[in-house]
Amino acid sequence: MKNAKKIVILSLLMVLLVGCGSVPTLKNGEQKVASIDNGGISADSLYKKMKTKYGAQEFIDLLDTEILNKQFKETDTEKENIKSQVEELKKSAKENNVTFAQILSYYGFANENALKDYLRLSYRREQAVNKYVEKTLKDKEINKYYEEEVYGDIKLKHILISPSTTNDMTTEQKEAAEKKAKKQAEDIIKKLDNKEDFSALAKKYSDDTATAKKGGDLGWVSTGDMVAEFDAAAFKLKKGKYTTSPVKTTYGYHIIYKIDEKQKPTLKESKKTIIDALVKQKLEDDKALYYTALDNIRKDAGLKFEDKELRTSYNKYVQNQKSQATNNASNQ
Repeated sequence: MKNAKKIVILSLLMVLLVGCGSVPTLKNGEQKVASIDNGGISADSLYKKMKTKYGAQEFIDLLDTEILNKQFKETDTEKENIKSQVEELKKSAKENNVTFAQILSYYGFANENALKDYLRLSYRREQAVNKYVEKTLKDKEINKYYEEEVYGDIKLKHILISPSTTNDMTTEQKEAAEKKAKKQAEDIIKKLDNKEDFSALAKKYSDDTATAKKGGDLGWVSTGDMVAEFDAAAFKLKKGKYTTSPVKTTYGYHIIYKIDEKQKPTLKESKKTIIDALVKQKLEDDKALYYTALDNIRKDAGLKFEDKELRTSYNKYVQNQKSQATNNASNQ
């Protein structure tokens, strides 16, 4: 990219501060952006001041906007994504008895259009990163995921035992409630081992009121429909079997019974879903990958620096982004 250097910021300043006419100069020959008696402010000095004050972030936003606007065209999905986020902020402002203008000011946006520009850039960055990571996937990764993680839909029943906890309980009281719920779930499994009817036990004991009256029936379930711990246990069950130990989720302790299963889809049918899942997993496993991808996308667009200070500032900024993302993940 030809303008990925000082001229990216400088040209923007010239448009904003001088306009499209001829640019006046100071006595030393430098272009000026504002005048005072017997002098003025040069574009060079303003550029240096902005570079020092704002560092690489403004430069990166300008650069990414130029790169990604060439790669992506506006879509209905993008417009809806931006619209929903703006509406959510307006709703938040109303709920907190502040104006939308105050919300914009709090987040550093001059007006609604500036917010939309930021949301558009964020959306396109995410799309670009996903495409970049997708290109790094190998066929063997896709095939392995298909063999190990892709299943046909399954028909399930479950019994949920939720611990009776409240926010004002002590840690010891909450632990005791958890232990009691797990013990009750284990006792129900013993009843199943003794050939008691699953549906009857679900109606009697399950805390999932929506399914308890139906004997715990969840109907047909696809991968991703349930929370991860539930999914992992349910899809690995054999047809006609139930979990022999309680499955812990944020809802409590589940006993899961697989009634039936359909044939798994073909690799061709599953490939898009598999790729999306692998991209998501890679970005979750390596929190710095998002920023590494953006850095490489800029380099692929031909980014070169003629300003050594800006290059140093840029490199430090990107490295800080990677380090912070990694540290945040390790502290969670």
